[in-house]
Amino acid sequence: MSFSTDIKEELCELQSASACCKKAEALGMLVFGRNFSLSDISFMTELNCVAMRYCNLIYELTGVSPVISYSKAGNHKVRIDKKEERQKILEFFGYTGKEISLSINFGNFENTDEEENCCYCAFVRGAFLVCGNITNPEKEYHLEFNISRMKLASEFLTVLNEIDLNMKTLLRNSTQLVYCKESESIEDCIGKIGATKSFFFLMETRAIKQVKNKINRRTNFEAANLSRTIEAGIAQIELIEHILSKIKLTDMTEDLAELCTLRLENPEASIDELGKMMSMPLSRSAVSRRFKKLKDIKEEIDKR
Repeated sequence: MSFSTDIKEELCELQSASACCKKAEALGMLVFGRNFSLSDISFMTELNCVAMRYCNLIYELTGVSPVISYSKAGNHKVRIDKKEERQKILEFFGYTGKEISLSINFGNFENTDEEENCCYCAFVRGAFLVCGNITNPEKEYHLEFNISRMKLASEFLTVLNEIDLNMKTLLRNSTQLVYCKESESIEDCIGKIGATKSFFFLMETRAIKQVKNKINRRTNFEAANLSRTIEAGIAQIELIEHILSKIKLTDMTEDLAELCTLRLENPEASIDELGKMMSMPLSRSAVSRRFKKLKDIKEEIDKR
């Protein structure tokens, strides 16, 4: 079962709080369904719950009972068979059936208060049920609405902007794609259309991803530091062994002899750790200066 299916099943369990929201949601399903005209009102879905919600909303609002049939693949095709019933539905939503091109009738949105905007949210919910899709957030963040007409896609963006959802459009295979790849915007959209359980799942998933990314960055940083420490230690040991092949520890100053001994005994230690091991503890910079002196000694020896 896909994440989109989970959300749609959750949305189909919602009870619309008001008649205006039922009307707005039904309009979203009708406008973005397969067809919405005098000659054909229909749409196709894989989910029985979506088909039943479509039928129930239409019946509650207009008294018309849509017919459900099934394709060979098992999909639900919902349609209005009679012309007079299609006319009744069109007129209920403010259409004549003679429109040159299909558009969103904004007169159907009764509650557009800036603080609530419940009708716009319900309309987007209806659109998501019939043409929306969302990728599992554990894999990637991607929410999209597949819309057949450019004008509808443009008007849909207007609705989304009214409820502070910023999305983009893309033409793919002659279909307008209204989409979003931002995790927080996707969360906002899912929350506003009423999928509360999925909204919290998205938030939890994003939080877990952020923690994992932080741990990975820290681990990579520490691994890189450890790698540099090991590389530096190997180079310093090679330096000391080269010097000791030519001279003895007793030929060096006491502090350099002690540093050489500590490094040979502790090849994995960092510069800071070596400094703390000295009989007279030294800072990182002081230890680095002594290794520079050892490099100078090597160069002098090589010149002989």
